[in-house]
Amino acid sequence: MLKDCLEIFSEELRRAEKETGDGDRLVLDTYVPADGTYVLVDSHGQVRSYTIKMDKKKRIVEQNPEDSEARKKICFYDYHSRLVSMDKPQDPKKVIHSNNYLSFWVKQESLENGKLDEAAIDRYFDVLRNPREKYKKPQDRKMYDYIVKQIGDVDQSKLERNRVWIKENIFQLEKWNVLLSGKNYLKIFFEDDEKIYITEEQRYVMTKIFNKNDYNLEIKNEIWGLPNDNLGLNAKKPYMENKTRKLAVSYLITPEEAALQRKFFDYLMNKANLGETDLYFDTVEKKVIAKKKGEMIQSDFKGYFIQIQKGKEVEIHHQDTIVDYKYYLMKPFRYQNVLGLEDKEERYRDYRNKKELQGVIDEVLFSSWLVRNYFTPEEKLSVEGELKRNLVWSREAIFAWLYKGLEVNMDRILHSVCMNMIKNSVQNGYTTKMGQQFNLMCSLQKYFEGGCDMSERYTEIRKNLKEKINGSGECEIETDEEYFYAVGQLVYYFISLSKSKEKNHSLANPFLVATENEVIRRRLRQYFMKYNYQINFARQRFNRMYAMVDAYILEKKIDQEYLLGGYIGNNLIYESTKEAKEEI
Repeated sequence: MLKDCLEIFSEELRRAEKETGDGDRLVLDTYVPADGTYVLVDSHGQVRSYTIKMDKKKRIVEQNPEDSEARKKICFYDYHSRLVSMDKPQDPKKVIHSNNYLSFWVKQESLENGKLDEAAIDRYFDVLRNPREKYKKPQDRKMYDYIVKQIGDVDQSKLERNRVWIKENIFQLEKWNVLLSGKNYLKIFFEDDEKIYITEEQRYVMTKIFNKNDYNLEIKNEIWGLPNDNLGLNAKKPYMENKTRKLAVSYLITPEEAALQRKFFDYLMNKANLGETDLYFDTVEKKVIAKKKGEMIQSDFKGYFIQIQKGKEVEIHHQDTIVDYKYYLMKPFRYQNVLGLEDKEERYRDYRNKKELQGVIDEVLFSSWLVRNYFTPEEKLSVEGELKRNLVWSREAIFAWLYKGLEVNMDRILHSVCMNMIKNSVQNGYTTKMGQQFNLMCSLQKYFEGGCDMSERYTEIRKNLKEKINGSGECEIETDEEYFYAVGQLVYYFISLSKSKEKNHSLANPFLVATENEVIRRRLRQYFMKYNYQINFARQRFNRMYAMVDAYILEKKIDQEYLLGGYIGNNLIYESTKEAKEEI
C-alpha cells in the first residue's frame, strides 16, 4: 500500500510543479521548523535574526518578527539542512546537527556547557571539507562516488569563509542583537543560491538515505538499497530479517525512489505537526486529503487511508483500503423520542450524513470521548470504568463504519454498547442520559433492521397497559414485550417508595443483571414485601399491573431492552388521567 500512496503523492508533486514551478512547495508550504532562534547571514556577513515557536495546542507557528519572505527562506534552508537521523550525523560527537557547510545547528545549551568550542567547529567543517575521507567502508564510498559524479566537489572557498565567520561570531552574537534563551536550537544559515543548498543536501543524503549501505546491491550498474523510513534493520534486530528468502532484507529500492520516499515521510511529518493525522489517498482524483482527528471527508471516496502520529519520526499507526465510502447516509437516521422525553436541544430529528450521526453517538453514548480517542492507546485514556471498557471494545469498529464504510456487525456492536451504557447510566443515576441512550438504541435498531417503528411499538405497549390498569374488567398481559415493560414500571415504582435520603437507581441492578425470569419474579415479591406498607389497598393501577405481571407465563428469554424501557419511561402508575385521578 505504501507504493500506491507514493504514486498518488508523486501526482501531487507533479501538480505542484505545474502550478508553482517547484514541486517541493507541496512539502515546504507545510514545513514547520523546530522551536529556536534562526540567524540569516548574507554575503556581506550581515545578520538578521528570528525566533520561531510552535503553539502545540493551537497548532499555529509563531514568529518574531513577522517576515513572510524570511520565513519562507528559513523553511527552505532548514528543510535542506536536516540530518536523516541523529544516528547519522556529520559531526562525529553529535554536537552540531546540520548536514552541510552552509548551515550550522547547535543546541543553545551547548554554548554554555562547553560542548561547542573551536575544536568542535573545526571537527565539523573538516568532515565537510573532504566528505569521502569519512567513509571508510567500500559500500559507503561507493554511495558517495555515485552522487559526487552528479554534483561535483565541495566549494572549498565558501566552506572556509563560513568556518571563519562561525568562529568569529558564534560566541558573541549579542553584538548582532541576537538574544538567546538558553534552550531550543540556534540555527545559522548562510544565504546562498537554493540550488547549492539542494546540491549539498544531496551530497549528504545520498550516502545516508538507505538503512545501511551494507545491505546495498548493484544490479546492472544501478544501486539498490533498503529504505530508512519507518524501518530498522541492524545486527541488534535479526528478527527483522526475512529468514525464508535468499535475500534477508524486506525490500530494495533505488536511490531516486528512496529520495521520493523520504520526501513523502517529510510531508507526513509536516501534517502530523499541524495536527492533520488522518490522510486519505484518493485513487480516482489522484490527490491527498489531510484531515485533523475527528474530521471526515464530506464526499464519496475510494482509495487508501493512513493514520499517523508524531514521535521521534513520523509513525504510521493505522492503514487500510477504502473501497466505497459514502459521506451521506443511504437513508436518513431518525433519532426518535421513543420515551417521549423533553427535548430542549432538538436532538430528536433526522440526520443525513455521517458527521452528524457520529456527533450523536459520541455525545449520547460516549459523553464526547469517542472522536478524540479513536486511536489513543488504552493506557493513556483518562476515563475509567464501563465507559472506557465500551470505548476500547467498540471504537475500531465504529471508526471503520463511519470513516471507511464498513458496516458489518455494526447493529450488534452498537446495540451491545447501548445496553451496557444504559445500565451504567441507571446504576450511576444519570436520569437524563439513560433516556437519551435508550431512545438512541431503539433508533439505531430501527435504522439497521428496519421493521416497525420503535416509537409506535412503545406507544402501543403503553396505550395497552394504560387501558388495562385504568379499566375495571378482567385483563391480562398479551406479549413478552408488554410483560417486561410492566416489570420495569413496577421496579421503578417500588424504588420510588424508598424512604432513603438518597434514592439510587442501583436498587434496580438485581433486575438488570437477571438471566432467569424466576429471579425477576422472586425479586418483585421481595420488593413488594419490603414496601407494601406504603401501598394503599385501594391503589387500583398498582394492583392490576402487579396482578397481570404475576400471572403472566413467559414464552421466550429475558428481554432487558423492554424492561429498561418500562423503567426509564414515564411511570403509568403515577400518571394522572381524566378518567381516574389519584393521589399516590
